[in-house]
Amino acid sequence: MMTDTPTDTVPELKQALIEAADNRTEQGFVQEDVTKVLNSFLNSPVFVASSADPQGEQGANLLMVQDNDGNALPVLFTTEEAAGEHQEQAPYVVQTNGISLVQSLDGVGVVLDPMSEHQFLIPAEQMGAMRSFVEQKLGEAGTDPDTSADQED
Repeated sequence: MMTDTPTDTVPELKQALIEAADNRTEQGFVQEDVTKVLNSFLNSPVFVASSADPQGEQGANLLMVQDNDGNALPVLFTTEEAAGEHQEQAPYVVQTNGISLVQSLDGVGVVLDPMSEHQFLIPAEQMGAMRSFVEQKLGEAGTDPDTSADQED
């Protein structure tokens, strides 16, 4: 019987979220923790839950929630098990990573591990800033992930 999960088995992103939640004050998250969460997000696997088969004609139809302003936000999970808890609404679970999501989601924020004690919102503005950062770094490295795919203009 497991009561506590050892830190070494907790994914890096989930651990960063838990630490950020633990350190949160009335004023909000500590900036150092936010930076750690964002860096972990970019460098970690994340899981999305979809109501449609991502390999099918329609592609993925991500599980969404609404923010206080009524904007739709895709929900992301730090573990496959957490994504699988929403099997009724979204039976397909796909592993991806933060960098891919930052590049593909334009103009929207995301929620990490919704309805958990450590849930975390990355606003659309922050996603846009991370997208610019990633594109700049890929440009500096001379790597364009889109060039490997056949593209027609």
